Amino acid sequence: MGMPSCKETRNWRRGTVFLETYGCTLNQADSDIMRGVLRRAGFRLVKWAGSADVVVLNTCTVKGRTENRIVSRIGALRSQKKKIVVAGCLSINEKRVRAACPNAVLVHPGAVARIGDAVADAAAGRVAEYQEPAAGWKPGTGNCKEGLPRLFTRPILRIPIQEGCVGNCHFCQTKLARPFLMSYSPGWIRSWIEEGIRKGAKEIQLTGMDCGAYGLDLGTDLVALLDEIRKVRGEFRIRMGMINPGHAKKMLPEMLRIFEDKKFYKFFHLPVQTGSEKVRREMNRVHSVADFRKVVQGIRWKFPDACISTDIIVGYPTETRKDFEKTLELVKEVRPDIVNVSKFASRRGTRAAEMKEIPTGEVKRRSTELAELVRKVGAENNRRFEGRTMEVLITEKGKSAGKGGLKTENWKGRAGNYKQVCVFGKGLKPGSMAMARIYGSNFGSLFGKA
Repeated sequence: MGMPSCKETRNWRRGTVFLETYGCTLNQADSDIMRGVLRRAGFRLVKWAGSADVVVLNTCTVKGRTENRIVSRIGALRSQKKKIVVAGCLSINEKRVRAACPNAVLVHPGAVARIGDAVADAAAGRVAEYQEPAAGWKPGTGNCKEGLPRLFTRPILRIPIQEGCVGNCHFCQTKLARPFLMSYSPGWIRSWIEEGIRKGAKEIQLTGMDCGAYGLDLGTDLVALLDEIRKVRGEFRIRMGMINPGHAKKMLPEMLRIFEDKKFYKFFHLPVQTGSEKVRREMNRVHSVADFRKVVQGIRWKFPDACISTDIIVGYPTETRKDFEKTLELVKEVRPDIVNVSKFASRRGTRAAEMKEIPTGEVKRRSTELAELVRKVGAENNRRFEGRTMEVLITEKGKSAGKGGLKTENWKGRAGNYKQVCVFGKGLKPGSMAMARIYGSNFGSLFGKA
């Protein structure tokens, strides 16, 4: 798809733009695309909102608390008389956005190719809303973001492989913002990775709303894509994005075979959401809790040190205390390394929003109880790596530390199972590999010396 013509090149040659991102890796990947589109159109990207003519907020609505924080941010920017573009999932809630800023320009997730026009509209004080990617595009005709430029910060490159899903969970508002399954073609994905590697990428984060649904609209599947990606030459690591357990179960043997390749982090994000089969059905989740158990068991049999990440919602309207205890039992049994715990929050336009909610105090108590268990399990899981030597891909600089005026450089990186490792040593840099002996740990990190 060709780039749309942008009005700003005629009317606003020296405009500065600040882009602020909220939410998941898919949103961050969209921000990389928007930066690329804006740079190509001649805009200057700045690091601070205060020095920008226009502020672009790439928003998230998964959690009510996040949405409220974004709306508060919009209000604060408006009080500073900033020109505002609201992109991402919150853009579908025009009523709430315009209550915070009547003149905001809206850009829906599928219309990021129009971000240049949107910024020009905001700068000129025009009220506008961009819902479609380009004239003539229709669902099912290919992903509307293929061919767009992107800017990334080495050594991490975020690559969206799909968006949308084939489920219809009763609690999910993201489905309203990204309603169609759209998979990127294998050729584009491979070309983005090859280009990124040439520019210094060392960690490739494959992302999507449900990566397990990849290719259902193209007549292919995730296994075929991963098999293609691992043929790319170079030394890099691939972090696989979220896969719903139902999809993972169907492709498990083939996926695990491909993950034997050293290029793949032994990391699996499998959202279970609840340990109760009853609540799972009432959430309209298409997998079972038993599917989740089976997939984790298969992964751990093949890769004993694999990092398992999952998501759990606490306090779904139909969740009883007995249901919650089943969730606690599941965590104790499966012992996931990472659990993203969310307190249920009613999301506008969803089926769950029509249900009577559990009292806030009880939801908070359950969330606290689960969080304490998660921290305990995570710390115990990490302790077993102490004393080992692990190969770590350095991704960013940490803070300097030391005694007696002798400071040792502190770096952050990822081991082969995607465990975060804080590495103390000299001569390292982002993108380099280090052999680190692990001397300590907590529930979230390992600590090693290179």
